[in-house]
Amino acid sequence: MPKLSAAQKRSLAEATSRYHRALDGSPAAARLAARGLIEAAGPFRLGYVRDPLPEHEQYRGMLSIPYLRRSPSGWSVVSIRFGCVVDGCTHDYHGKYNTVAGDPPRLFNTLALQADTDTIAVCEGELDAISAEVCGVRAVGVPGVESWKPHFRLPFLGYETVFVLADNDIPKFYDGCPKCKGRCRGHNPGMEFAARMAKELQNVKIPPSAPGEDVNSEMIQHGRDYIRRKVIG
Repeated sequence: MPKLSAAQKRSLAEATSRYHRALDGSPAAARLAARGLIEAAGPFRLGYVRDPLPEHEQYRGMLSIPYLRRSPSGWSVVSIRFGCVVDGCTHDYHGKYNTVAGDPPRLFNTLALQADTDTIAVCEGELDAISAEVCGVRAVGVPGVESWKPHFRLPFLGYETVFVLADNDIPKFYDGCPKCKGRCRGHNPGMEFAARMAKELQNVKIPPSAPGEDVNSEMIQHGRDYIRRKVIG
């Protein structure tokens, strides 16, 4: 993983603080509230890009999601991802979630790995990891199923159980699938990711989710105790 310079660390910390101060009353705050996550905005330093730093101008109006790490001063930031706050984002000029060009994939909420627990959950995406956390489940997020790297498995080897809380995507059927080189019967990226995790780690359990659901949507529908019981019992 590339080492950040002191200037890069200062810039990321400044951006995180600026965007976090702008969250209150913003569209990003409304989005978090609708997903039952507004109380997590403080601990996770979530924010709103109202007045972006020059290098973040293209993310104006988005939710900011910093990747926090412990430091002698309390916390530091190694990356920020940005999320569109429009439901069902279909914009052709940005993705639903966006990473600064050249920034390598990282695990989100690695602070959970420092907790004294025999179990950990792995979620697809930052907001699902935050959802698990507010339900009382220690969780790490992967910024998209295609972002998993072989070295990511190392922190999970010492756990008694790794729960993979994958999105249960509804398969799409179409011609010209790049994986199948033609007409395809459909793929479920979330469950394919869970199956890959089960091959890479011997201590994986995959609690089932209803078709089309993820951690956050199930939390909203069924409550926090549902997610906690699903994982911890």
